Amino acid sequence: MSKQSRGERGELLVTSLLNKRKDYFKLLNNITFINKTSEMSHQIDHIFINKYGVFVLETKNYFGVVISDTNDSFWLRVISGKKEKISNPIKQNKSHAVIVNRLLDKKYDVIPAVIFARDNAPYTGDENVINLSDLNLLIDSYPYKKLLSNKEIDEIASKIVNSSSNISSKEHVENISYLKKVKKEFVKEMEYAIETRRCPRCNSPILNSRNEYRCSKCDFKFKL
Repeated sequence: MSKQSRGERGELLVTSLLNKRKDYFKLLNNITFINKTSEMSHQIDHIFINKYGVFVLETKNYFGVVISDTNDSFWLRVISGKKEKISNPIKQNKSHAVIVNRLLDKKYDVIPAVIFARDNAPYTGDENVINLSDLNLLIDSYPYKKLLSNKEIDEIASKIVNSSSNISSKEHVENISYLKKVKKEFVKEMEYAIETRRCPRCNSPILNSRNEYRCSKCDFKFKL
C-alpha cells in the first residue's frame, strides 16, 4: 500500500467514526487554503464543528513505533529496528488551527488534534495527540468556553468552505514541492550573497546587523 493510500485509509476511518455521532455537526474533509502572500497551500484533513467548538484534525496512519518530542521539528518512526525521520505533526496542525482561527476572527474555540488511526499514538505530553479510539472522548470532554447553536455551526462551516480553495490534492502536493524547491534555491542564493558580501539584486556591498542583511544601495533585506 502506498503512503498516499495509507493516509487516505486513515482519513476514512476518522470520517466514518465522526459520521456516526448523534449530535448536530458539520464535517469538512480535505479543506485547502492558499496563503495569498506566500502562495503556499495548506490542506487540512478534517474540520469538525459541533456545539463544543471547531476541531482541526490531522490524521496519521503510521505503522511501527513512533518516538516523539513535542518541540522537535522531526520525530522518529521505528520499523523492524530501522529509524526514519517524520515531520512533527503537532507543529503542522497547530499552524492549521491558527489559519482557521484567523479566518473566524478568533471568535470561537479552535482545537487542534493529531489523530493516530492505528491507535499507536506516542506519549508527547500534549493531550491533543490521541488515538482514534479516544477521538469522541476528546470532543465530548474538552473544557469549552461556550456552546455553539446549530445556526452558528452552519455559519462557521459555510465561511470555511467559501474561503477555501478548490485545488485538488495532487495540485496541493505539487504546490508544496514547487515552493520547497523555490525556497531551497533562495537560501542558496542568499548564502552565496553572504559569502561574497554582495547584494544578489544589484551587486552592491551588503551590511550585516543582528543576523539581518541589507544592501547598502538598493536596501534589499533578507535573513537566514
